Amino acid sequence: MVTRYLAFSCFVVTSLTALSGCAPHFTRSSSSAPLTEIIEPIKESRQLSQKTPLTLPASVAIITLPSKMSYGNIVPDTTLRQAAEKLKQQILAYPKYVGSVSVVTEDDIKAKISLEKIRAIYNADIAVILSHQQDQRSNQSGAAGLMDITIIGMFLVPGVEINTYSIIDGKVIHIPSNAIIFRASGTDERSTHCTTHSVYNTATEESINSILAATTDFGNSLTKSLSKFDNFDLSQATPASVLTSGNPTADIQGKPANDYWEKVDKFKSTGGGAFGIIPLLFSAAVCCAAWRRK
Repeated sequence: MVTRYLAFSCFVVTSLTALSGCAPHFTRSSSSAPLTEIIEPIKESRQLSQKTPLTLPASVAIITLPSKMSYGNIVPDTTLRQAAEKLKQQILAYPKYVGSVSVVTEDDIKAKISLEKIRAIYNADIAVILSHQQDQRSNQSGAAGLMDITIIGMFLVPGVEINTYSIIDGKVIHIPSNAIIFRASGTDERSTHCTTHSVYNTATEESINSILAATTDFGNSLTKSLSKFDNFDLSQATPASVLTSGNPTADIQGKPANDYWEKVDKFKSTGGGAFGIIPLLFSAAVCCAAWRRK
């Protein structure tokens, strides 16, 4: 009787623990496509036959680099367009420095395009190029996972934590001079809790809001520096050619912003049970053997 009771208890505990790990756990990273896939090679500034001074208020074109293709793990173009539109409104609030702002459409950057062509299409002397990087993961404690065994727990208990970190890297280029006149990054880090049932919808919403917030942060840095353009010396600017020279450090491509997120336990990244199916089957076999012996 005691053996039967212990075997049954072991089976129940193991089953509950295994099931508690079945809640969705993920670690994912998204980033923009390399600049060299979107923008044609930029000429060296010294190769230009004629240099044009920076004139204000400037006409601006915002280019958001699309997400690098990755199965189920990209920031949608609609979010990037929304971010660009928000940045547009931010810088239009400074008419002394910005006369007009256009957002480059997705169709115009489906194939490689030169800055000169963007200047011609949008009548813009300034290009603002935005690239992004985002890391996101979910966590759930064992106690919260046990609540998922019940339907009420899955739908009502906010036991899943979602952490999101985003970077927007922005480069402001004076197209006639092929010179980088401003460069900065905007960041956003946030955390929220949700139920197991709503984890993916919540993760998507957090991803969108984080990209928008990071873009706003970049816009704040840009607008605070606009006064420096009054007497900007283009001879001191960095040549924009470094961006398309193949230098891996010219963009934010490479390692994720938070490498430690990639070290999350395999159990969490795959969403498997806390012990897996094999120990669960073993526990069931022990229970059956004890039952037959009885």
